[in-house]
Amino acid sequence: MISRRQLLAGAGVAVAGGVLARAIDQGLVIPFDRPGLAAWEDWRRRRYQGPLALVSAGLLASSPHNTQPWRFAVGTGGVDIFEVPERALGPMDPFGRERLAGLGAALANMALAAPLLARPAAVRLLPDPANPGHIARIDLDARAANIVEDPLIGMIARRHTDRGPYAGGPIDAASRAALVATSPWPGVRVLLFDPASPAGRLFAALTIRATEAIVADAEMMAASHAWFRHSRRDQDRHKDGLAIATSGVPPLLAFAGAMLPEPSAASEGEYWLAGTREKALPTASLFGVIAVADPHDRADAVRAGAVWQRLHLAAVARGLAAQPLNQLPEMIDRDAELRRPPGFAAAAAPLLAGTGLRPTFLFRLGHPLTPAPASPRRPVGDVMGAPARLAFDVEEARLRDLR
Repeated sequence: MISRRQLLAGAGVAVAGGVLARAIDQGLVIPFDRPGLAAWEDWRRRRYQGPLALVSAGLLASSPHNTQPWRFAVGTGGVDIFEVPERALGPMDPFGRERLAGLGAALANMALAAPLLARPAAVRLLPDPANPGHIARIDLDARAANIVEDPLIGMIARRHTDRGPYAGGPIDAASRAALVATSPWPGVRVLLFDPASPAGRLFAALTIRATEAIVADAEMMAASHAWFRHSRRDQDRHKDGLAIATSGVPPLLAFAGAMLPEPSAASEGEYWLAGTREKALPTASLFGVIAVADPHDRADAVRAGAVWQRLHLAAVARGLAAQPLNQLPEMIDRDAELRRPPGFAAAAAPLLAGTGLRPTFLFRLGHPLTPAPASPRRPVGDVMGAPARLAFDVEEARLRDLR
C-alpha cells in the first residue's frame, strides 16, 4: 500500500513536473537548439558571407513588439530593405512611425556590418520615390578596401531589450555624452533626463498616464496582444513577438505564472501598467527622448530608429541596460488618428521646450541586475524577398564599364 508520505511526495513531483513542462512550453527554459533563437547563433558564427551577412545582422535589430517589419533583397552589388506593412501594430502604431523606426534599426546594424565585407558601402535612404516602401539601398563597391570596423559591431549579438528592474545608481558623464552623440544627423536629437529632475518627473508622469490610456483602449490592447506568443510552439513557429521569457518577469514569478492560463489582453495590460509604474520607471537611472521636427516624416522616422539602435548598442558596450518606453508617442498618434484634441502632444511639449522638436522615441537606461534574454528572430531564409536588385546591378555594371 502507498503511504500518505509517498502519495504527497508523488504529487509534489507531478506538480513540479507540470510547472517545468509549462515553463519549457513558454520558453522559460531555453535549450540552445531553439529554432526561434538560431538567427543569433548564425550571426555569432558568421554563417553568412557577402551581402547576406548584412541581412544576418539587420534582422537582429530592435523592432516594435518584435514585429520584424522587414524584407530584404540581395544582389552582387548590395542589399535593399523593404517595409512590410502587414507586420503592423494597428491602433498602437496607426501611421507606421514605429514600424519605420524598426526598419531604421535594421539599417543601422547592416551599416555596422558592412566593413566585414572589406568593401566600401554607401547607404541611400528612400531611393525610389515611386515606391515609398523601399526603405533603403546599401550599395557595396566592388573594389576591396581597408576599412576600420566600428567597435559597436561586437555588441550586435549582445543587445537585448531589458524589461526587468534595474539596479539604480547614476550613469557617468562620459557615458551620457557618448549616448547623446550617437545621432549623426543634426535633425535627430537625443535628450537625457535625470529621473529626479523636473523633466524626469514629467517624463514618468506622462508615461504612466499614457500607459493607463492604452490599457483602457480595448482596440490598442487587442493589437498589442496579437503579438504575444504564449507558448514555446508559437514562439518557435512565428519567431517573432513578445513572450513571458522576455517580459522582465523575475524567474520565480515567471515559473509560477507558467501554471496559469494564457493571459488575456486585459490582464496583459494590467501587468504592463503595474510593471511600468512599480518597476520600469522607479529603477531607471536615466530617461531619454529621441526627437525630430516631424515624427511622421518617413526619412526622419527611419533615422530615429537607426539612432535608437546605435544608442542601445553603445549602452550595452558600457554595461548598461535599455528599454523603449514609447507609450507617450503612441498616444499622441492615437489622438491624431481619432481626431481628438492633442492632449498628449500638448502635455509633452515642455519636455522639448525651446528645441522646436517633437518626441518620436522614448526610453529608459540603467544598470542591469541580470542579463536580458534574447528574443526570437526569423532567420535569413525567412526574410528574403524577390531579387529586386538584379536589374539595378546589371545597369550599375554597364555604367562602370562605360566609365
